[in-house]
Amino acid sequence: MANGKHKGKSDPHRHLRQILEEKSSELREQIGVPTAHPVLHAVADPFDSADWAEKSHEEWIFLQKNNFEMALLREIEGALERMRDGTYGTCMDCGMPLSRKRLEALPWARFCVTCQERYQSGSN
Repeated sequence: MANGKHKGKSDPHRHLRQILEEKSSELREQIGVPTAHPVLHAVADPFDSADWAEKSHEEWIFLQKNNFEMALLREIEGALERMRDGTYGTCMDCGMPLSRKRLEALPWARFCVTCQERYQSGSN
């Protein structure tokens, strides 16, 4: 049991690291080429304008979802990198520690709530 406590002290973010690694793997699978093929594959059959509109809309939805997943994957990989370099859990703007509650809700968070709100409102 002492060994388990020591391990927890050496890596206080172990649980969050596991969550990030699992989410990273999940996103990598979702972004994979096999899922893109059916949506983006051009079909040789002639389409009428309604078919083209539907196909274009499906492609747009797929690409938007893929863009979101890529951005999220970059955020997650950034969090894992911050864990490796020892800066995880610190606001990248003001340098204050992120609350445990914030990290549990959003393990890839880069900013404290105050700085995130300022960043999103555009008043940097």
